[in-house]
Amino acid sequence: MVSPSSIGAYEGDLIRPLGLVTLFAAYAEGELDELLAALAGNQPLDDEQQQWPFGRKLKHAQGLALQLDTEVLAPLLETLTEARELFDRRNALVHGRLYSGGRLVSNRRDVPEKRVSPEELGELSDLIFSCKERMWLHRQKLVIPLLAKK
Repeated sequence: MVSPSSIGAYEGDLIRPLGLVTLFAAYAEGELDELLAALAGNQPLDDEQQQWPFGRKLKHAQGLALQLDTEVLAPLLETLTEARELFDRRNALVHGRLYSGGRLVSNRRDVPEKRVSPEELGELSDLIFSCKERMWLHRQKLVIPLLAKK
């Protein structure tokens, strides 16, 4: 797999690390779908739920987890909170306008312009991938065993 840390070879290139952010976010959303199915008693999402935006799926997962043993699932709830923050950052990138040199202009008038670097995008892609891996781990080690006891 391509590691975002290899971005240094493309200094100044924003497209490659932004692509990794997008790719890893898609993997994370797929893992969230798997987590939701597990939390719902191994029921896959229906067609309407599949179309929900990530934020709504995330809120639904948090609600399902809170209905179970929140002490056992505390690490999962922390990971889901982190996922929200990471996807807010991702959304600012992919729903804004990213120009040469890292100038990021939001499509919302009240959000100030900012700058991003290839390294920042690489770090974000790493964080999203890591968060996806922790969702998988919590599903396997916490959710499935907890539901097996019920």
